[in-house]
Amino acid sequence: MELRRYAWISLLVALAVIILKLLAYYITNSVSLLSDALESLVNVMGASAAMWALSLAAQPPDDDHAYGHDKAEFFSSGFEGALIIVAAVGIGGTAGYRLFHPHPIEESHIGVALALFTSVINYLLARWLFQAARTHESIALEADAHHLISDVISSVFVAIGVILASMTEWWWLDPAIALLVALNIIRMGWELIVRSINGLLDPAWDSAERAKLDRILEHYTSTAVSFHAVRTRRSGVRRFLSMHVLVPSHWSVGQGHTLLEEIEHVIHDAIPNVHVLTHLEPNDDPASYADIPLHRGRSLGRDANN
Repeated sequence: MELRRYAWISLLVALAVIILKLLAYYITNSVSLLSDALESLVNVMGASAAMWALSLAAQPPDDDHAYGHDKAEFFSSGFEGALIIVAAVGIGGTAGYRLFHPHPIEESHIGVALALFTSVINYLLARWLFQAARTHESIALEADAHHLISDVISSVFVAIGVILASMTEWWWLDPAIALLVALNIIRMGWELIVRSINGLLDPAWDSAERAKLDRILEHYTSTAVSFHAVRTRRSGVRRFLSMHVLVPSHWSVGQGHTLLEEIEHVIHDAIPNVHVLTHLEPNDDPASYADIPLHRGRSLGRDANN
């Protein structure tokens, strides 16, 4: 299924959930149910951002973006994280006011039933999106799923608060639960923002992928062949690898090229969506070992000026 279809379905479900939650608030006059509805409104904006990001990320590389557009998904997830925090602040403000101005809850059983029904819908949709995110390695879909799970947690706690407030007439429980929901939402939103920022900074491969790479290179390492300056990074679903391969200086270009082609082929089979860039060097030339530092060009520039 095209990734944008997941976002479309998420958007349509979010719109239906908002209507049900606003209806629950209208019936009960519960501020925690109102906060729950406001969070679902953020779901709509988040799903809209995900659709934009997935459309852009799906575009092939071009002259201006030779490495593709995959990072667009990180903008979407970061934006959704920021929206989650904004929604939480709004929820906290509304709940804070109601905490000092308690109000009775009306027709609580109807409101609770609607809240729990929307929770079931969001939970099923979130599980589906999590599976799609893992299959397609999409952080935009994962962010949307996380947001839905936060909505489920919020709705469950809201339902508990509404039940307790209506049964005990401790009306302050309603806004108090809403404040707890707001704090939990802020935590989830912040985690999404941090992950998005880290993704935009081209992090190295995770430990499992790096272990696969190390095993492959170890297999080819010998007295004649060695590797250094092995660097990895991720950009969306794409993985990039650059490394220097040292071989005997008496080897022909053809021998070295054959070895590199074999190594690259094995890496491609073991690790998906990887772009490998190799640099062949003679292992008996001291200059071959001068390019291990990250900023060799800068250091050579300083040496040249001295």
